[in-house]
Amino acid sequence: MAVFDNHFHLRSDGRGVAAVKEFLKAGGTHLLLTHAPHSDIPVRDGGDYVLAFDRTLTLAERARRDTTAGVFVALGPYPVEIISLAERLGIAAAKEALLSGLEVAAEHVREGRAIALGEIGRPHFPVPPEILAASNEVLEHGMRLAKEVECAVILHAEDPTESTFAEWSTTARRVGLPPERVVKHHSTPLITAGERTGVWPSLLAKEDTVAPALAEGTRFLLETDYMDDPRRPGAVLGPATVPRKTRLWREKGLLTEGAAHAIHEENPRRVYGIDLA
Repeated sequence: MAVFDNHFHLRSDGRGVAAVKEFLKAGGTHLLLTHAPHSDIPVRDGGDYVLAFDRTLTLAERARRDTTAGVFVALGPYPVEIISLAERLGIAAAKEALLSGLEVAAEHVREGRAIALGEIGRPHFPVPPEILAASNEVLEHGMRLAKEVECAVILHAEDPTESTFAEWSTTARRVGLPPERVVKHHSTPLITAGERTGVWPSLLAKEDTVAPALAEGTRFLLETDYMDDPRRPGAVLGPATVPRKTRLWREKGLLTEGAAHAIHEENPRRVYGIDLA
């Protein structure tokens, strides 16, 4: 059976391929390598995303070359970057920089180098109204581009509620993107709300999150949000967590074979159109 980690980062100054090998050794098979800022490639304007995304794609190719993992890629301008850009360039230019980054990411999807736009969205903490408004414009444009290139979007935002799930579903429908192509990374276990709105929760592989989710169903994805940050080893969760916890939960009876199959094979196929069987 496939074991899929839906949100995994790699850095050139981190463990890199060694982290992917640890994931495989624990029983993992496939992962979604999601772009995160690279400290040695500061984003000063939209053009810098070309280099930043190339770095993430290079890390993905290295992992494919040196391991047996199935490595998929999601690309997008990290939403928190709008704050530093606005301080340096002003809010209008900052928004344009992120919009330019989205166009670069969408081209990579169009040409088959990535399967999703993400993570995109808005800062996960309170920000001034003008930052929030600009971030929401970028988010909506990302959904519009996802509709054009026929891919999913992975959202970075505050911990969601039923009302934010409804908000994102409405935004997606407004631009013609099926809400079923919207994934809330680092989500709360809003399984019923996800079924109702179409938005997919992606949950950290922690029992106190997954157990209440399973009480509502299996319509979710699992992730570590592994950061590969040498200053914070194992943050947010270690690279082996998804396969290790999946095995443990199956042994304990928390996760049935059918539920594991749905979460690790059926759901990624429904969201991203990828076949992990």
